[in-house]
Amino acid sequence: MNNNTFLVDDYDSDIETESESNGGDGILDTRWIQEYESRILNADYQLFLKTDISQVKFDFYYLDRNKSCVDCIVPMTYTLQQKNQISQRELFSIICAHQRSNKKYYNFQSLLLYSFDFQDHCKDIVRSLANFIRPPEGGGGGDGGGRFTEYTNILSIDVIYFTPFIAMFHEFIGFSVFLYED
Repeated sequence: MNNNTFLVDDYDSDIETESESNGGDGILDTRWIQEYESRILNADYQLFLKTDISQVKFDFYYLDRNKSCVDCIVPMTYTLQQKNQISQRELFSIICAHQRSNKKYYNFQSLLLYSFDFQDHCKDIVRSLANFIRPPEGGGGGDGGGRFTEYTNILSIDVIYFTPFIAMFHEFIGFSVFLYED
């Protein structure tokens, strides 16, 4: 006599049905899906939201005595002490710390600030951004709304303010510092 034994487990009987878990109303809870989609959308679009400026870039250009040739360029990123602004004291500190290079002393010549003049007063930010980066009518490359402001006397600066800006463009806001050999 052959004793073949088969074990059958009806695993469905051990699982709570959807209608039992929701109190018997049979409605599927999809809140977690909506929360997950919202988190993903916020992460994807974070670059397009206006945020405070917390860091700026500096590029130090070391010129020869005749101011006709660049000896070297030294980049750095600076974290602002207060968001959206940099003080005269901060600028002095940064520039003084970079006035020596390769055992040579360099004098301050000028400071250029590159920033954007993006006006997004309208409610349609996508259209406003498209107009901002579109080249001007009549051909030729557009400047994208960026502009340079030159400072030759740091003593005339009290505080430079930055307006909160689209996060995607933060890395383009920065200073070029020109120093010439003494």
